[in-house]
Amino acid sequence: MPTLQRFHDARVLMYIGDHPPPHVHVRLRDGRECTVDLDSLQVTGRVAKYEIREVLVWISVQRRHLFAEWQKNNP
Repeated sequence: MPTLQRFHDARVLMYIGDHPPPHVHVRLRDGRECTVDLDSLQVTGRVAKYEIREVLVWISVQRRHLFAEWQKNNP
């Protein structure tokens, strides 16, 4: 599970061999975690969108790179 990006209170992770659809995991410093769908940017889990606003902007900007990483690590 490589860390793709670190923020002050969160890390963006992508698990190798993970299930579809393409997504990343966001783990907060307090241990809560959610997934973010790369197509829709839908957040699923125990984290509210407002708590990861900066992370969602980064994911949106890096979407092409994240899809490439997904395809490489989740054939």
